[in-house]
Amino acid sequence: MKRKTILKSIVIILLVVEVISLYLLSKPDNKVVLDDVLTMPLKNKRQTLAVMVQQEDNTWKEAENRNVWPSSTTHGFVGSRCYDGNGALVESTDIIQFDLSTYTATINTTSSVYCTLYFAKGTPPLELLKQKGGTTFANGNLTAVDGMYRFKGKATEVTHNYICFGTTNLSKCTSNPENYMYRVIGVTSEDDNTIGLKANQLKIIKATPSSTSCKWHSSNIDIKWDASIMKTYLNTTFLNDAISTKWETGEYWERLITSHSWYNADFAYLPDLEPTTSYTEESQIGLMYATDYKNAGETNTNNWLYIKNGWSTNSTLKDDAIYEWTMSRHASGSAWSVGGSLSKTGMSSSFSARPVFYLQSEINLSGEGTKENPFIISGVMPQS
Repeated sequence: MKRKTILKSIVIILLVVEVISLYLLSKPDNKVVLDDVLTMPLKNKRQTLAVMVQQEDNTWKEAENRNVWPSSTTHGFVGSRCYDGNGALVESTDIIQFDLSTYTATINTTSSVYCTLYFAKGTPPLELLKQKGGTTFANGNLTAVDGMYRFKGKATEVTHNYICFGTTNLSKCTSNPENYMYRVIGVTSEDDNTIGLKANQLKIIKATPSSTSCKWHSSNIDIKWDASIMKTYLNTTFLNDAISTKWETGEYWERLITSHSWYNADFAYLPDLEPTTSYTEESQIGLMYATDYKNAGETNTNNWLYIKNGWSTNSTLKDDAIYEWTMSRHASGSAWSVGGSLSKTGMSSSFSARPVFYLQSEINLSGEGTKENPFIISGVMPQS
């Protein structure tokens, strides 16, 4: 009798432990941490997760060890796909939120779900830029300027910082440069916790000026960047129309753009350093700083950031003098613009604008970085 009671108690305890375990594993705040030592606590009847790694022949293979986030020196995270208990595709952004800097995926569902993470082959940006950028990349000595390793020099010299964004198809990118071609300003050299940037984030700029002129603001009043019509245009019209958000079909591009604060302050005179005294609200898209232009080298039309002629079919942008906005303000209702050199201009002037943004630190690249063979963000999820 006593033995039966003990056995019964053991069974009850085991059932209780099982129930508690299933509850904890399916809680909305359940986190999956993948690295070289910690195991994934996401393995039960209701929720499973797989890790797919791209091979040298571009095929995809499930990792033998799900407890390991693939090394960033060989592979970069490119996306996820989730299915419900009936095998139907569900929006993975509703299921998993990622913090790529800590290799964490937060599961946000109690439903039955099967998710797969995809890691594509490639080379970390800084390593590839060292190989391909030559002396134009930070003058070949990798000296950080304003927290960034930068491309520096004349337009005829800086020829290895072209990058495709919005497609991984090389011919599609080179035949439609107005839509897909960007250039690398540089890569962050350290964390900047003040505005929310991490080390090894690429800062890229549209390779062509906008095909239509834009105003920094509607009138020449003393207005901050957060209230400017330029910020609204870039983070609504441009972001919605030019950057795909179809994550589940492999068009994951907006997810690669980080959201963070931007430095913002007034300059009564030509700035030597970007300010550290004023910050904007968080957003994804901005413009080049006045100091991005200045740190690129020459303060005239030799500067690689100055586009003398773009690909645009708009004849007004084929002139020698293409004026572009920066997001650096002047103190009296004007902002700094680029027209061969930096100059202060009334905010209601209609100039070109080239969107600028930072990419996630965990991406990898392939390619040469030239206009004919630009860098490609490595891999894309297999089509479902």
